Amino acid sequence: MDFRQLRNFIQVVELSSITAAAERLNIAQPALSRQVKALEEELNVALLRRHGRGVMPTEEGIRLARRAKAILEDVADMAGDISGNRAPLSGTVTLGLPPTVSEILATHLIERTMDRYPEVKLRIISGFSGHVQDWLLRGKIDLGVAYEDQKSPSIKAQPIILEQLFLIQSAEKEGDRDGVPIPMHDALTKPLILPNPEHGLRRRVESISQDERIDLEVVLEIDILPTMLAFVERGLGSTILPLISVINHVRDGRLIARPIVRQSIDRTLVLMTPLNRPGSRLTSSFAEFLTSEVHAMVATGQWPGTTL
Repeated sequence: MDFRQLRNFIQVVELSSITAAAERLNIAQPALSRQVKALEEELNVALLRRHGRGVMPTEEGIRLARRAKAILEDVADMAGDISGNRAPLSGTVTLGLPPTVSEILATHLIERTMDRYPEVKLRIISGFSGHVQDWLLRGKIDLGVAYEDQKSPSIKAQPIILEQLFLIQSAEKEGDRDGVPIPMHDALTKPLILPNPEHGLRRRVESISQDERIDLEVVLEIDILPTMLAFVERGLGSTILPLISVINHVRDGRLIARPIVRQSIDRTLVLMTPLNRPGSRLTSSFAEFLTSEVHAMVATGQWPGTTL
């Protein structure tokens, strides 16, 4: 195993094709196939699965590609430190975001990354917090942003912001007005539309209701945010969400958002990094960049209903 083999294998994984990787690397396809086979024989595992459209890395292949990328970046950093010619950040960062965060953060991060790090390709995958954590542990993503309700000894979770949750209601609801606080007990005794019990937000609401001995009345379980909001808008129930998830609906006069008081309901948003594999200059630098961007959005009012 040498650096050339590892670098070429990374290309195969990123392009999902031996043919495309061979063209990019300007080497013969049979030669590249032999390199992959040599790696598989040396490690005694299958690294790729072949299919009609190309190849897909196995779990072992994903781990090898990520470890190899970190090693190659460390070698490049070492050379840059010694020579004084530190290379600009480049490569691919895969980031996992929950849907409520993706709504506001994905577009902003992509635009800022293109401006700040033109040689970095940002890939974003959206899923519930539990899924983001699982993807991070399995090496499917490099970094994850999620809500702090599940902890793993293999993950470092750094708090980013504290997000307040609001009672979200139809604007057609008589007697209720946007921005008028509502006591927590009153909010939790309303007919609610919530995601399924695997969702972190649902678990958070249920945990508080159990502590307060309140029986939740969940009239609908909906995991798709636009669908949930459509039913709330029609007056079929209320929901509990961060303000940023509904800010456009509130501004358009379709929904109202009421702060929950006499014990607020909040969640901590964390940046997750894996402890079960080595980091790289790219991922650590991007983690700092992401945190600073979120803090800037909070400070400038682009992410309302949050505190640092």
